[in-house]
Amino acid sequence: MDAPDAYHLWNIEKGLPFRILYLGVPIIKLVEDLWNYQEIITSLRPGLVVEFGTWNGGSALYFAEILRTVNPGGLVFTVCAEDQRFDIVKQHPLIQFCFSDSKNPAVAAEIHALRVLHPGPIFAILDSDHNKAHVLAEMELLREILVAGDYLVVEDGNINGHPVLPGWGPGPWEALEEYKTLHPEDYKPDVEREAMFGFTFAPNGYLVRC
Repeated sequence: MDAPDAYHLWNIEKGLPFRILYLGVPIIKLVEDLWNYQEIITSLRPGLVVEFGTWNGGSALYFAEILRTVNPGGLVFTVCAEDQRFDIVKQHPLIQFCFSDSKNPAVAAEIHALRVLHPGPIFAILDSDHNKAHVLAEMELLREILVAGDYLVVEDGNINGHPVLPGWGPGPWEALEEYKTLHPEDYKPDVEREAMFGFTFAPNGYLVRC
């Protein structure tokens, strides 16, 4: 086993993602991915950050603080079925919450409306239900929203044996494979960004809309 895979497995075995805090709020991300995200957002300067999967709100807070610096007129739109946010997240002026199933067509309508109010590229990230059918439905929902130059990250393609949690069942990795079969011209993989630190929790999931 090569060093990146060994560290990847060790990271999960030790439960490190569940111990990472941002400004005191749990974030559940790989630190190396977080560094990539801030570089992408800094370069892209999106008008809108779309997050599927809020949980405690650590990542929404992280994105909002970066956005406050690079585009203070932007907005983080974060979607989750349950409200488990910390107060510091609830009070942030650049975060708008939506409590809904991320596959709901009403979510797409809201994103369309927000894009008009916050013009510019979109940085979108999928980190909610990690089952294949759900992730594929989220990608199909975003297909009519994202335009050339927008950025999409599909997280947790590392599960179901890629290389962690081999018993998970079809998940984001498999959703990405099916989506590429259905719509092969939609995205260009950002291979250089994905490979920057040797491994990622989003393998094959760093995507630029064509």
